[in-house]
Order: sequence, then C-alpha cells, then structure tokens
Amino acid sequence: MRTSDIVTYLSLAMLVVCVASESERSKGLSVHMLPDRVAQINGGSGGFTVRDSNGTESIYPNAQQLIAFFQTLSAPTQASGIWVVTTHPSAYSDSERTKLRALITLCNEKKILVFTCRGSELPGGWKRSTVPTGWDE
Repeated sequence: MRTSDIVTYLSLAMLVVCVASESERSKGLSVHMLPDRVAQINGGSGGFTVRDSNGTESIYPNAQQLIAFFQTLSAPTQASGIWVVTTHPSAYSDSERTKLRALITLCNEKKILVFTCRGSELPGGWKRSTVPTGWDE
C-alpha cells in the first residue's frame, strides 16, 4: 500500500468515528424554553419544559433544577446532552435570558453537552455551548 492510500484510509476511518460519536437530539434531553408571558396565557408559568416518554410534561423554573433532573437520566441520554429550543429572543424577559445563560454556564462547569436553537432555525441551527442566534443583539 502506498502512503497516500494509508492516509486516505485513516482519514475516512477518523471521519466515521467522529460522525458516530456526535450527539443526537433524539438521544439527549429535548427541552423547550417556554417564555413566561406565553405560559401565562393559559395560567401557567414558563421555564424549561420537558416531556417524558409517557407524554407527561414537567417545567423546571431554573437551570439547577433542570440539571438535577438531567442527572437522573440514563448514561446514554446524559452522554448526548441537553437540547434547548427557544422562540424569538424578544419573547423572553431579561431574567429569562439570564436563566438560559445560567444553564449554559452550569452545563459547561459540569462538562454536560448543551445545544441551543431558535425554533425558526430548526433543524440545522444548533449551537453548542452558546445562546441561540439573536440573543446577543
């Protein structure tokens, strides 16, 4: 085998390993960040909204509580991280924006993968360890 063939083979093998090890939303914890003012229309409260496999909805009001729940999940789910979908940034108050930033900070400190995306940018707008597009404007 020539050196160039070996390099090509190794490059392809590394690509396969990298793609196979990437996190997938379907394997992680899918979260919707519901703005307070939207939730209040139906008499509820906003926060980090999660549905379990039975369809039961839970709302975690802050990053610490969401992380505490996340840490009770299976190892494969934890390995794939937390996937947060948000709506337009103007729908959130300053304190709600702070909650998302707190989640990202806490995940980084605890070495938990965290991804964010505005709903309008799905499926390809995921950002790792940062706020979604428009949050810093």
